[in-house]
Amino acid sequence: MNARAKSALLTLIVGLIFNVALGVTKLVVGILADSTSVFSDAMNNLSDSAVSVVSVVAIALSARAADHDHPYGHGRYEYVATFILGAVIGAVGIEVLSGGIERAITPKPVDVGVLVFATLGASIGVKAFMAVFYFVRGARTKSGTIKAAAVDSTSDAAVTTAVLVCMIIEKYTGAFIDGYASIAVSVVILIFAARILKNVMGRLLGGRPEPELIDKVNGILASSALAKSSHDLVINDYGEMQKIAEVDLVFPASLSFVEVHAECDRLERLVEEQTGVHLSIHADPFITDDERLVAICDKLSEALKVFGATAHDVGIDDCSKIVELDISLPDDKAPAEEIKAIAEAEVRQVLPYGVKIHTDY
Repeated sequence: MNARAKSALLTLIVGLIFNVALGVTKLVVGILADSTSVFSDAMNNLSDSAVSVVSVVAIALSARAADHDHPYGHGRYEYVATFILGAVIGAVGIEVLSGGIERAITPKPVDVGVLVFATLGASIGVKAFMAVFYFVRGARTKSGTIKAAAVDSTSDAAVTTAVLVCMIIEKYTGAFIDGYASIAVSVVILIFAARILKNVMGRLLGGRPEPELIDKVNGILASSALAKSSHDLVINDYGEMQKIAEVDLVFPASLSFVEVHAECDRLERLVEEQTGVHLSIHADPFITDDERLVAICDKLSEALKVFGATAHDVGIDDCSKIVELDISLPDDKAPAEEIKAIAEAEVRQVLPYGVKIHTDY
């Protein structure tokens, strides 16, 4: 097991101990005080404990080395654990919401005493400490599961603070707001669960990587003195520490194969050293002795830059009388059809051929 996995496991085990202690304490206090909001807060902590157990197992499994059946490792176990975390928290949120609505409809007085105040106050302090602890450890280990736990602890501290305020109001005003406090707790829990599920589903389904990682890889590629440009960067996520990527890099056609190969090797090593991404580079030749091709590329570059779009893989097939090219769009808000029409018009100004355009993001 690598150092990252050991650090992540230790973090989760510490969090598990705290959550179990808090959950059991608040559960007992909630039952004694007959408070649905305190009981709901306890269930929230106990659900975190159950998730921590799953997360510990998943982190241990994700640290396993690659094998014949899993050549890219087992890093996605951690994403599965995060999905389970979101699902369990969502189920707890629904249960808490149900209990809150029931108490709001048929309110009962809550036995608010020193024990309740002391328990909730201590819980806020512990959860605040856990949030800081998780944030620091999550940044060090780059673990999505621990980062999610950090946000969860922050929301727990806020929720418990809200419950404490409601207890104070109920004690000194006599207003029956215990059920409404429980409903508020459930809303926070459900929002948090939805955020976790949305994020992890994007990763499991192959969503776009973090913009910071894309920018860092592109920055390294742009530092090359030999390559003219890059395009079609694809990063496949097999876990926090196992990302496989590929990219097309454009080199002047006048360079030798040996020069291009050496530069590709150098850039691949540099990317892995600085980002941990295992990159494979496909070299594209940039032809400068075809005036038509150069003119088309120049016109496309000028016409598309206003949209933040770029053209690449431009090729002329004189036999079929077709110009084929790819256009990279900056986002899904870019007017794709308008951009394609402009690109086609620019190409036809240089060469009266048919135009076949492919778009990518």
